[in-house]
Amino acid sequence: MNKTILFAFTFIQTFIAAQSSEKKLASENWQFKNSKDQHWLPAKIPGTVHLDLMNNKVIPDPFKDENEKKVQWVENEDWDYQTHFSISQKELENHHANLVFNGLDTFSEIYLNGKLLKKTDNMFRKWEIPVKGLLRKGENELRITFRSAVKKKKKRAKQVPFTMPESPRSFVRKAQYQFGWDWGPRLVTTGIWKDVKIEFWNTAKIETIQIEQKNYQVKLLI
Repeated sequence: MNKTILFAFTFIQTFIAAQSSEKKLASENWQFKNSKDQHWLPAKIPGTVHLDLMNNKVIPDPFKDENEKKVQWVENEDWDYQTHFSISQKELENHHANLVFNGLDTFSEIYLNGKLLKKTDNMFRKWEIPVKGLLRKGENELRITFRSAVKKKKKRAKQVPFTMPESPRSFVRKAQYQFGWDWGPRLVTTGIWKDVKIEFWNTAKIETIQIEQKNYQVKLLI
């Protein structure tokens, strides 16, 4: 990459970065509960529902003794997570705002200020949702309901007229070791396993960067 191209690239990158910002939704502000219950408990994000239940003394450590058997009920329940965050007038003045989830495990329904934004079904991908028109100055509420992956996989398996290898767990885009392996217990968990943030920008933002190098051959004529 020659100096002219490098300078132009650096200038564009600096210009775009100056027009963008992000707000991470802090871990300490999150709560969770069983969808059947009314009482909210503190949660840590990123994390899993099993870790949150352990931290709140609801379940024992599943890696000790035969505690694995005592926590199998968790996989059959639906779980709610929520947080409240503040948006300033300056942030609202940005032309664009995306709610970004880098990892949700796995089947979830995302609500912002009471409105359903999206349903997710894949643990391994990023989810970006435009929310410019839904954010409001002051307090905002984000809530995510996680559905039981065990119930989902069984339902999906019944919808096909044949048997898949490792059915029914093979019907979900989820870490397969959670369903039990020779080296670990069965802990079909759920939750927000990567960070959550809101990205603000105006003119443009950098999606991806690719550097291509080309080799040139020089022939010497003697």
